[in-house]
Amino acid sequence: MDPNSLAQRERHALCDLFLEVGPHAPTLDEGWVAYDLAAHLWVRETDLLAGLGIAIPALDGVQQARIARARRRHTYPDLVERVRRGPGVLSPLREFDAAANTLEFLIHHEDLRRGVTSDVPEREFSAADRGTIMKHLPALARLRLRSRSVRTVLVDAIGGGTVMVGRGSAVDTVTGPPTELALYASGRGRAAHVQVVRTPAGGHLRGGPSRP
Repeated sequence: MDPNSLAQRERHALCDLFLEVGPHAPTLDEGWVAYDLAAHLWVRETDLLAGLGIAIPALDGVQQARIARARRRHTYPDLVERVRRGPGVLSPLREFDAAANTLEFLIHHEDLRRGVTSDVPEREFSAADRGTIMKHLPALARLRLRSRSVRTVLVDAIGGGTVMVGRGSAVDTVTGPPTELALYASGRGRAAHVQVVRTPAGGHLRGGPSRP
């Protein structure tokens, strides 16, 4: 794993924030506090079956059970340190760190930052980091947005790049910085600093707050 990659920098920044806010800090993940989020991140990288529960609804119960078990077995500081270290040296996940973890840790970092209120300043990213986020955004958007009844166009307000998913006749054009687009695409539209304009079938524009 490249220690200078955005995925690794977000991993360590999130772990620093975990220790700063403590185990009971709220997050954007409904029903989860910081302790749950740390357990989720560790289980995701160390338990294949539980990790599949993130993408396969039928296995969500397995993931939740393993998270609860991790909390029983490990203290909060221990879990944070395990997350910071990442998967074991023999784990194949180390080879796919950028693809698997760039948006995972970026989004969860924001989950913890915005857990109390979404009224937090947006972080500034370099052009290279914004490009990295946009590179990984299509996979997330396809996973989370393509089943919607409208087509979604994500527009980078800084770099101008776009990501389009879905086939509906109505179109939601979502404009914002790459980090905010990632939050929107992940289902966190209420906390994302974006502008959403809907063009219904027929072509009349309607603007409004984000509602994924």
